[in-house]
Amino acid sequence: MFRKSYLSLLNTKTAQWISILLIPLTLQACSEVVADETQPVSQYLQASSEYLTQQDSYQVENKFVGKVIAKQDANLGFEFAGIIKTLHVIEGQQVVKGQLLAELNTQLLLIERNQLEAQLQQAEAEFDLIEANLSRLNSLSKRGFTSEQNIDELSSQKRVIAANIRSTLSGLEASQYRIDKSKLLAPFNGIVSSRQIAQGEVIAAGTTAFRLLQTGASEVTIGVPASFISQLQGKEHQLEIAGMNYAASLLSVGNEVDTVTRTISLRFALADNSAVYNGQLAYLALSQAYQQPGYWVPLSAITDGVRGMWNIYTLEQDVMQQDRDDHAAATPALFQLKSTTVTVLHATETAAYVQGDLKDNQAYVNVGIHRFVPGQRVTVRHQQAFAQQPSAENTSEHKI
Repeated sequence: MFRKSYLSLLNTKTAQWISILLIPLTLQACSEVVADETQPVSQYLQASSEYLTQQDSYQVENKFVGKVIAKQDANLGFEFAGIIKTLHVIEGQQVVKGQLLAELNTQLLLIERNQLEAQLQQAEAEFDLIEANLSRLNSLSKRGFTSEQNIDELSSQKRVIAANIRSTLSGLEASQYRIDKSKLLAPFNGIVSSRQIAQGEVIAAGTTAFRLLQTGASEVTIGVPASFISQLQGKEHQLEIAGMNYAASLLSVGNEVDTVTRTISLRFALADNSAVYNGQLAYLALSQAYQQPGYWVPLSAITDGVRGMWNIYTLEQDVMQQDRDDHAAATPALFQLKSTTVTVLHATETAAYVQGDLKDNQAYVNVGIHRFVPGQRVTVRHQQAFAQQPSAENTSEHKI
């Protein structure tokens, strides 16, 4: 009797414990069913979406930097040492070819020239005297009143004095050359970029006095890799300088690769009226095609994944709603988010070219992905965007 009572009590307690364990599971299942069946579709978040369009290749725009240079850029200086007497131009002043820029003190050179002129006059007088004596000796020699030795001595002295005259004349030419070179003239039309001397300063020969930049059409030098040279021949190009585009024509292509930059130097000519300045940076844009299939997506559609991977959220028709055929026609369609891993091949400021487990015309969330998580159900306002065979006009962006 006791054994039966004990077994009956044990069975009762076991049934109570089982009932206690089943109650939460039953309540949870009931709540999920009620939530799925009672939650209105309007309470689901709406997603902005667009279609994926498969591309066979993508273009990468490369920008190569160079600088604007004047056709001629000269550091001007005096050939001989001296003291700066007068400066005739200042920095930033425009000059024309042959214009006087600066002068050296020529007082010592003028003294040397006067001395050489006096020596020349003396040599010429001696030459005239010897020539007269030779004339008299020649007349006496015909009558036998002089010797041949006297005539030879005077002839030799005449040649020596003639050589002295030529030497003095050369010295005068050299002196005049130094006097002429004491004036620094502009070799071409240009602008005085800098002045590095002052009045009264003693300068050595070859010291830079002015830096002169030629005015007129400027040029641009840019280095590009050898693989881009074939795109440049016989074409007009656009160069970006200070945010403005300027037409430029290719003048020359170098035939040597720079040992530091590994590029080939190009030289472009700008139009005469180009408002550019020497030393400004210039940019040349050249595109390069890569034959790899993929899809362009905006950067707002990409989110970071695990282990450095990138993901996008694709949209798939909700399976549970598809089973409820009676409600599908009367209520907006639900879609489920799927996280798809992609590989970014190239990125610009606004978009990225990606590869992954994607399909052409597949819908994805293009903006606001921070509001969603994988597996979440969302709605879209334009349900026709998810037809299996979308038209060409439906491939544009669909924003909610």
